[in-house]
Amino acid sequence: MKKIWKIRKDSEAVSPVIATILMVAITVVLAAVLYVMVMGFGGTSSNPPIAGFNAPTKIGTHTYKISVADIDKTTLWSDCKLSIVNGTTAKVSGALAPGPITTTPVEAGVTIVDLGGLADTTIGTGDYIQIVTASGIQYEVALLWGSNNDRIASTTFTST
Repeated sequence: MKKIWKIRKDSEAVSPVIATILMVAITVVLAAVLYVMVMGFGGTSSNPPIAGFNAPTKIGTHTYKISVADIDKTTLWSDCKLSIVNGTTAKVSGALAPGPITTTPVEAGVTIVDLGGLADTTIGTGDYIQIVTASGIQYEVALLWGSNNDRIASTTFTST
């Protein structure tokens, strides 16, 4: 059987030094691309946080407490709004902060209580919203996040 190809002893190839430099360069570029992909292309995450409310607790004659059960990442109160639907009327606050909500059109009697105190600007597990309600009305309370008002937590209850 005759060999179709011949091994040429005089053929030239890339020198070992050049080959090593090329392999290192390719590895560095691949590592940089992977890093950028994992870190989200260098920008901050625009995904809304995931939060939850505990079931509303009656703490007074017409006063309810809605506690934050859990939140998956550091979220500022000022990045959130509060939506309250009482019966058929929807009301949305401006940016939130610990203390009474004074921004319109949310009704009087809504207070943000941050267990970390007034200086704490982040939402944490156990922080709560206190609402003075009218008797016999169904309320839907939702925590909205960001400029798109993404709903990150909500609960519904009927005041008694």
